[in-house]
Amino acid sequence: MSQPNTESRIDDVAPGDLIDLGTGEPACKVVHKEPAGSGFLVTFEGDDGETFQRELPEGTPVRRSLESKWESTQSPTAHSEP
Repeated sequence: MSQPNTESRIDDVAPGDLIDLGTGEPACKVVHKEPAGSGFLVTFEGDDGETFQRELPEGTPVRRSLESKWESTQSPTAHSEP
């Protein structure tokens, strides 16, 4: 797995990112993100494929990994290990 970016904020995540909120729960994939009040309503997909939503304030620190985007079979660009 690629190294997560420990400097990320919820403001910077995009659908397809794997993020860890630092709450002890497993990292989840972001499915959708939209502005809501003073933060964001984020839809996540867990390991079991079930989706759930969380409202998070702007600036919430997260650990983010972009690996899921690059390793997807749907990626338009072939990516191979060096």
